[in-house]
Amino acid sequence: MSIDPETVRKALQKEAEAYRGHQAELSKLATTKRDLTARHQETETVLDELKLLDDDANVFKAVGPVLVKQDLMEARANVTNRLEFIKKDIERLDNQIKGVESKMLDREREIMKLQKKLQGATGVAA
Repeated sequence: MSIDPETVRKALQKEAEAYRGHQAELSKLATTKRDLTARHQETETVLDELKLLDDDANVFKAVGPVLVKQDLMEARANVTNRLEFIKKDIERLDNQIKGVESKMLDREREIMKLQKKLQGATGVAA
């Protein structure tokens, strides 16, 4: 059975385009994860600082351009909840990253397979 080199080249090009798309998606996810990780660290620092305060300390929350007085216990609870949301977002992103990496690996395998087919069909390195 004869293999059409042009058909293999087109399939190879399609796989390469899909791979580049996955690379772009992975790059966006990595940037988002980096930003979320920085926000997580900042929020942990805020929580650590709130833990150092006496129970009767005055705490203010920025609401737009205004500082609004807030109960210390409420502030600690809000920051703790925010930390949990950020952790869940990071876990979700980690799963998405693993999925994209798996797709990239599949594309790499398919590209190698197509390159071997093309080499066999043309007798020349692709």
